[in-house]
Order: sequence, then C-alpha cells, then structure tokens
Amino acid sequence: MKFKILLLAMLSSFATAQTTLDNQMKSYTEKVNSIVSTEKANMKAETDKIDEAFSSGKITKSEQIAQKEAVSKKYEAIINDKIENERQQLEDITKTAVTNSVYNTKPDTLKSKNVMVFGTSGLSIKIKKRDRSPKEYINTSAVSVGYAFANLTKDKGSFNPFENDSEMRIGNSHSVEVQFRKDKQLGSFTSPWVLRYGLAYRTDTYMPKRPQVFVQDNSQLFLEDFQEGNLKRSKLRNVYLTLPIEFQLYLNPKYTEYDGKQYLEVRKKMWKVGLGAYAGINTRSIVKVKYHNENDKFKKYDYTLDDGVNAFLFGGKFSLGYGGVNLFIKKDFTPIFNSKANLPNKNGIQIGIEIANIDF
Repeated sequence: MKFKILLLAMLSSFATAQTTLDNQMKSYTEKVNSIVSTEKANMKAETDKIDEAFSSGKITKSEQIAQKEAVSKKYEAIINDKIENERQQLEDITKTAVTNSVYNTKPDTLKSKNVMVFGTSGLSIKIKKRDRSPKEYINTSAVSVGYAFANLTKDKGSFNPFENDSEMRIGNSHSVEVQFRKDKQLGSFTSPWVLRYGLAYRTDTYMPKRPQVFVQDNSQLFLEDFQEGNLKRSKLRNVYLTLPIEFQLYLNPKYTEYDGKQYLEVRKKMWKVGLGAYAGINTRSIVKVKYHNENDKFKKYDYTLDDGVNAFLFGGKFSLGYGGVNLFIKKDFTPIFNSKANLPNKNGIQIGIEIANIDF
C-alpha cells in the first residue's frame, strides 16, 4: 500500500511539473508568433509604399532595393529585440528552478517530492528526503537493475559471447540482476575513483537450441531431443545471491563548487570505466518445459535440479559508461556446471546494460 501511494505521488509530481512546463512553453510560443506576425505586417506595409514609389517613378530600381533592404534589417532587429525580451522573461521565471535543480535546493513545497524519469539510460527514480551536497550524491545507496544476454564458453579463459557450439540459443538466453549497492568515493572530494559494493539477486536463464531439453537422469545432467510432442520452449534457470564489488574511474572528471570546496560532480555526464568481481551461491536451479502433445493440447512441467550445477560462483566484470548509460561484460571464472553435467560448454559469459537505477 505504501508503495502504491509513493508511486501515485511520484506520478502526480511528474504530471504537475510537466503541465507547468507545457503551459510556460505554450505561452512563450504564442507571444513569439504574435511578435513575428505583427512586425512582418508592419514591414510589409512599409515595403508596399516603397514599391508604390518605384512604380510611380519617384525612386530608381537601385533605390528601391536599398530601401527595402534597410526596412528588412530594421524589422529583423525589432523582432530579435522583442523575442530576446520575451526569452529573458522566461529565463527569469525558470532561473530559480533551474539553479535549485542543479544544487537540489528546492523550495519547501518540493523538498520531499520524488522524481521518476524515463530517458535514454532507462528508468531512473530518485527518492528525495532532504537537500543533499555533492559529497552525498557520490556516497549514496541505490538499487540497480541490469539485463544481459548470456551464453556458455568452452573454458574460463574465453571471452567470446557468441560461441555457436554452446548448444544454447544466443539472444534468448539471458540474465537479470537486481543489485542493492553502496557507492563510496575513494580519496579526496575531487578523486575520480569510486568503490561500489553490495548484495545482488541474479537469475540466469539458459534456453537450449530446439528441439533439445535439459534432462536429469541418475545424477547426470545432459541435453537430448524432445520426444513427447511439439516443443514450444525449454529452459534452465539458475538463481544466485552474489556479493559484487567494483572500482570505477571517471575518465574526464567534472567538478562543482559547494560551500567553498570543489567536489566531483557525478550528476554531470562523464565517461567512466569499471573493473570488479563477484562471488555468489546458487539458491536453486529449475528446468521448465512447455509443449503441445500429440493431440495439440498444451502441456508443461518443471522440476528442481539435484545435480549438475555448481553451488558457488565467482567471476569478473568490466563496464563502460557515459552519463547514466552503463554497458558491461561479465565472465564467470568458475564453471556453472560441474562434472555431473554432460555439456559441451560449462562457463558463463554475459554482455548487457543497466536498465534502471533507483537512488535513495
């Protein structure tokens, strides 16, 4: 219930802010159009008189061209001056809001509001309880959601995510991770180094090439062609709890001044690279199969694996980001499957993107 109320409040805040901005821009556009239309009419009246003077022989052709050019420049300056005045008024109205947005020093009526934004970097939600300094923006807590395409490699040294002999469906096998993390700046307030660590819930889904399914028989795990009808989908899902840690370096650090000190400004768009590792434990492994039988009736079954999947996981991560967009590649150094699994490839690899971030 509290989450629903929070979500409604965020949507209401977003709608109100959007309506206000739309009204301001609509008013500004109408004023500009009115200025242009009025002054163009005045200019036409003057150029018509010049044309009449030329037609009656009062001025020469060269004088007509020169006078019309002078009138054109005069009204161009008038229009520019009036539009500039309107633009300045619009800036005066929004200047305080923009400044407060940069430093997060909003009026009292907005301090406790939450912000939800959809953009090129996915969904970003900020739950704001009070004003925060640049230091607090760096050293923050967050929840991130990552999505990756997954595949299996022959050995732990391979970094090719497109190995066709893995018997997995490339593009259909995937991983989703929800990470509860803490960011901590290393060194001074202007240091470009940030340590990121936390706890993550990760699910890896491997879908074998049709018509194969995972089969467990006498403590052995292997793949075989499905024989019970028309296979719709089969998959193996591994669920992990992991402890990720990552060092991130801002390549083109940007700074801001706050309270007389210089701080790394993480809200500005900067390039960054990350290098990290993770260790985890497998909580469960489930095989799921959906198919149509010989009578074209839809059927499905699932079961939990007892053998074939390693209980522990360890791997490395490399990431590259710009602004709020973060791409990454993960490599499991320990094999996902053990000696009881008769599979051609046993080591996992992922390539993906962070699709959402919720800052607290």
